[in-house]
Amino acid sequence: MPEHSLSPVEFRSVTFAYETDPILADLTLALPPGVTSLVGPNGTGKSTFLVLASGRLLPQAGEVLLEGQPTSGLDDQERSRLCSLVFQNMEFESDEPAGQLLEQVFTQGYLDPQAPGILAEVQTVFELQKVLGRPTRALSKGEMQRLIMAFAVLYGSRVVVMDEPVFALEEKQKHRALEFLSVHARSTGTTFLYCAHELDLHRSFSDHVVLFSKGAPPRLGTPDDMLSRESLEAAYQVPYALLHQKEELHRQMLVRMAEGTPRD
Repeated sequence: MPEHSLSPVEFRSVTFAYETDPILADLTLALPPGVTSLVGPNGTGKSTFLVLASGRLLPQAGEVLLEGQPTSGLDDQERSRLCSLVFQNMEFESDEPAGQLLEQVFTQGYLDPQAPGILAEVQTVFELQKVLGRPTRALSKGEMQRLIMAFAVLYGSRVVVMDEPVFALEEKQKHRALEFLSVHARSTGTTFLYCAHELDLHRSFSDHVVLFSKGAPPRLGTPDDMLSRESLEAAYQVPYALLHQKEELHRQMLVRMAEGTPRD
């Protein structure tokens, strides 16, 4: 097992481009253990960073390491053992009831099977008791998000990566979910890496913040430094007073997109 002194996620001279202009260019960044969140305007590479960090996408130059192991050399089983990935607006269609799927993920994953009460605790924290007997195709967007977050916890990967995991949840649910994920990460030595568009969530639950900016490489720092008025205005290139309005508009757009997603 990798030494805990290793960075759980490390980018070494990483470049990635979808067409001609690189989304990330020669990026070197080592994330510390704990809870790290990504903040910044749309189009600056946050989602790409998360998928690269999870090993589901490989850089065109440089390398990404998970727990000290280059992602380019991992097979599917090794990659899943090291990292779970929750995509933005993720769907999971199945005729099996949600409760049965939760038990399968837990028994087939890497958490200690003797962990006292973790399955029941996850069901309570993510408010899943009422959906345990329903197939996932019958779940609302918010129920689906809570179920998938529960899957990620119960599988027990060393690193858990989540892209906009709480956008469809009510405010109390968001705080409860992120508080649990943060406490669980710190208590188990799991690394939790996530992105959300509400700045208050980052202030409340993150140990570290990676700030993405227009025209500048991502920077790692404390929440106090990265979420300061000066840092945010430079990153978003809008006055501080408009940031909350801008982020709320983007969250509403994500919700509308999710509600427009056809479900069988």
